[in-house]
Amino acid sequence: MKLPRIVRQIGKHLVKASPILRRHVMSSSDHRVLGGKEEAERATASSAGWLAARTVSRQERAYRGLIADMKRGEPRLDFRVGAEAVSATGIADPRVLEVGCGSGYYSEVFATLVPGGVRYTGVDYSDAMIARARLHYPSIAFEVADATALPYPDGAFDIVFNGVSLMHIVEYEAAIREAARVAAHYCIFHTVPVFVGYRTTYLRKYAYGAPVVEIIFSKPELMALCQQSGLRLEREWAGIHYDMSEVTGHHSTTQTYLFSKVAKP
Repeated sequence: MKLPRIVRQIGKHLVKASPILRRHVMSSSDHRVLGGKEEAERATASSAGWLAARTVSRQERAYRGLIADMKRGEPRLDFRVGAEAVSATGIADPRVLEVGCGSGYYSEVFATLVPGGVRYTGVDYSDAMIARARLHYPSIAFEVADATALPYPDGAFDIVFNGVSLMHIVEYEAAIREAARVAAHYCIFHTVPVFVGYRTTYLRKYAYGAPVVEIIFSKPELMALCQQSGLRLEREWAGIHYDMSEVTGHHSTTQTYLFSKVAKP
């Protein structure tokens, strides 16, 4: 039985009004603009963030219901778009590397929503995330790895899929170069928060109760970095609503980008 609407509204108000409840119940809260990259690096170094087992557990609980909805035929927009981007490459049974795979739930998304499935490998820099992924998906390859120094040879995967992790990588330029290096054909940067007419901005927020750094990208800068890394934009999709104008003073959104690998002359 569902709670009456007024009760749900009161509950949401109480959660938002309390810093402790807000940070530990909401998946994302308490955004604050940082001074720049150096402050973002210090904030990252001073927090366990995504490395903490408690963060992993809370994220997993948040996605459990979304996975169940998908299996009932009601996938959330970001799941549908991620699968559509992989399918849009036209590669049958592609070798896919997900960078920043978390607890591995996108392996299930692709198996469910990509016709014919994919040959999936997941990497994450968090030992706790990888431990949870291996527990839930023991037949799938998961490795602890740094997005800025991937342990794979050039062109090792048909598609490199960065799923909602680029926004948390302070050295994102290196992560983009590494994705392009390891990809044989395509790179997908999924659910990337962007400004169309404002500079790249670093934020500090609480994600599942843990302080982490988040980046909202200048879209022109992001496109230029990808081009410099040998990538050509093929398609883009609008993502889930994500307007940080109350914090930054500028409207933002999320987008998913499909890039092809440009052949070297």
